[in-house]
Amino acid sequence: MSRPKIALWTACCAALIVSAVESNSLATELIRLTEATWEDAAPQGKEVDCIYGDLVLRNDRIVAVIASPIKGRNANMTVRNVGGAVIDLTLRDVQSDQLSAYYPLNAQYDLSLVENDGDKAADAKPKSAPTITLTLSGPAADSKSKADVVYTLAENETRLKIVTRVTNTSDKPLEIGAVDSIRADGEFEFGQADALGLFWAYDPFWQQAYGVLTADPAGKVVASALKRGDKPELRIRATDLQTPLAPGATREVVRYLYPAANSLDALASARELRGEKLSKLEVTVTDPAGPVDRADVTVRTTTGETVGHGQTDAEGRLSTRLPPGAYQATVSAQGRGEKTAPLDATNDAKAEIVLPAPGYVVAKITNADGAPSACKVQFSGRGETPTPNFGPDSAIHGVRNVQYTADGTFRAPLAPGEYDVIISYGPEYDAVFTTLTVTSGKETPLTAALKRTVDTRGWLSGDFHSHSTPSGDNTSSQRGRVLNLLAEHIEFAPCTEHNRITVYTPHIEHFDAASRMLSCPGMELTGRPLPINHQNAFPLKPTPRTQDGGGPKQDEDPIVQIERLAMWENGSDKLVQINHPNLVQMVGDRDLDGKADGGFEKMFSFMDVVEIHPPYSIFSRPEALAKEREPSNTMFHWLQLLNLGYRLPGVVNTDAHWNFHGSGWLRNYVKTKTDEPAKALVADLVHECEHGHIIVSNGPFLEAAAKADEGGATADVGDDLKAPGGKLHLKIRVQCPNWLEVNRVQIFVNGVADPKLNFTRRAQPAMFHQGTIVFDENVPVELKADAHLVVACAGEEKQLGPVVGPDHAKEMPTAVGNPIFVDVDGGGFKPNGDMLGLPLPVGPGLKPSKPHKH
Repeated sequence: MSRPKIALWTACCAALIVSAVESNSLATELIRLTEATWEDAAPQGKEVDCIYGDLVLRNDRIVAVIASPIKGRNANMTVRNVGGAVIDLTLRDVQSDQLSAYYPLNAQYDLSLVENDGDKAADAKPKSAPTITLTLSGPAADSKSKADVVYTLAENETRLKIVTRVTNTSDKPLEIGAVDSIRADGEFEFGQADALGLFWAYDPFWQQAYGVLTADPAGKVVASALKRGDKPELRIRATDLQTPLAPGATREVVRYLYPAANSLDALASARELRGEKLSKLEVTVTDPAGPVDRADVTVRTTTGETVGHGQTDAEGRLSTRLPPGAYQATVSAQGRGEKTAPLDATNDAKAEIVLPAPGYVVAKITNADGAPSACKVQFSGRGETPTPNFGPDSAIHGVRNVQYTADGTFRAPLAPGEYDVIISYGPEYDAVFTTLTVTSGKETPLTAALKRTVDTRGWLSGDFHSHSTPSGDNTSSQRGRVLNLLAEHIEFAPCTEHNRITVYTPHIEHFDAASRMLSCPGMELTGRPLPINHQNAFPLKPTPRTQDGGGPKQDEDPIVQIERLAMWENGSDKLVQINHPNLVQMVGDRDLDGKADGGFEKMFSFMDVVEIHPPYSIFSRPEALAKEREPSNTMFHWLQLLNLGYRLPGVVNTDAHWNFHGSGWLRNYVKTKTDEPAKALVADLVHECEHGHIIVSNGPFLEAAAKADEGGATADVGDDLKAPGGKLHLKIRVQCPNWLEVNRVQIFVNGVADPKLNFTRRAQPAMFHQGTIVFDENVPVELKADAHLVVACAGEEKQLGPVVGPDHAKEMPTAVGNPIFVDVDGGGFKPNGDMLGLPLPVGPGLKPSKPHKH
């Protein structure tokens, strides 16, 4: 199994890092990040959040970033108020920052920099010295106490020393506990070693651990939560924190924060500080073919107590330090099973553990013309064969039992046995279903030619709402998100991280995919109340390495927030999308008490499109209006709004947060002038979306166009059509790949499923066909009054199946076109006002806000 692409943030500047280490091997440096110092000083890693103005403390062993202590300094959407906190921390030689933030005193003090060695750090040029101290000071919000936070790093030291001094500035005793907190999100495991006064966190896949250690040997670090995925609060007990602090008195607590390669090293560092003598231990893991990279090694005592664990390097080695004695090592690696062997950790011992040989699948996937093809490949063990686990949800190429590839090639270890294999490249391509027999020690070729059977000429597929770790609410690699999108054949994907303008460009270039996927910078502006105050916008202009990428701030009032976003950059042309909305609340019931109060109706003035997923919900209707945070049939309320006169195109998006089948199961087909993503213009796609030239789908490809019987006028989805006398024909075509099925086509007239315009394979078998083109008909429609027509197709009693992954496999295949607005009497389209039997809480005389002009 290949090492995760940490090289993304190390390879390009490896020479620079080596040079810096050689030239400053005995020095500690303090560097303010600027355009001039960035390339040399900014650390590397998936979770790096530093920007211009932050302070780097580094020596030849570690790199730490202290966020500039200014108001409004946020690392990301959920890691907030980080001014004066440690936001990046990694070893110097192999950089893989995974720390979101370490908050001394839990960000309860308004810190600012104070003079250090006669210089104000805020104005200081880069400096070098054997030991550097950075001091911050400030009052508590209640002004009853003040604190000093002192960071010290000495040359050749592996730990950042953090001293906090809290002084009671009030005239009464205060109960003040030295409470810190840490944000180590994602796949981190947590643990404590009370005898050492240590708290540790370890992310095995991204190979980064952290330790928090009290300077006082009698101290403790007590964490409020130790489960994976939690965000611990740390109570540093170096003194009796239950004793109130007298007026004028000061309490000092000293702790060390440090990075390590794994939990074994985190524990070893703590033991060394406590004066324990340790023995070096080198474990080498091999199989018959040689060293095993990324083998998991768990070290236990002979009584079964877990000591810690780590992973081998590319040479199959894991080097650590342990108290002398006898241990056991349990070693496992993908495709090779598990083995336990004794360890003798005395006199700098070495041990070699040999695992069985895996088999290897060697893939070469092409398109029908033989050219390399991006795809995803799923492996499921048959019978006694285990299903593989290549990596966690945050990984790039190997995610659980899936391999993602940008060019159709990979080599991955598998346990010997039989596998069911699914190779897919989105719903425009037939999937390949096959079996694979893997033999120990041998390579098994996996070849396939993916055939594009669905003809989508004139339309590009897009997902306008995705997330990865810069968003702050997940830890998925952004490179993995881009690979997800490529492997699902998404052709247009704006970058829409929470509260940060950023870009996918470096990752698209890494995969040499500029010809296959168009992107642009954007953001999701996310505030409260939830969920209504989530809005996407693209394209936007990023300001790299600055707070929020130069994006706008949130506001408690959704109307103010969306207007700010829409008018950002002097009202530049952009698509403004409302994400997972509560349309009832928006149109007329602000407090969701069931009574009309105007809602947040003015939001409609600033939005261009609205999310209406899931598409299959068009075939059902709610029993009652939704309450806040309850599941809502947004599609139904969208149809109601169309009847009230809102011309608001609908879109669907994945809102992907993880890389395991995260992208691809929903998409928009947008009308385009070119079928080549590289030749498409973002501005053109924005305008097409604003006009409703969109078909939404979780798999099927639907086309619907109307033609008036008199005059020969035609209209596509989103368009207006003049049909004198109300007679017209709908040209409807549905295509499906080999892995999903459609057996129903329904035309909704003003939001009502007209039974005369309902066609099913059971009732009208001649209309439905086998193969890719499932339905291809000119359907006559006769209207007595103006109406908007929405065409939908579905696979009733069918499922999307395993191609889309387990989370959405049971969903009904569905596609929905945006409405065609038919004017029967020649006076322009007029909405009928029908609320479809479930009245919305709107006041009399509602005049819908019209979309703004950018």
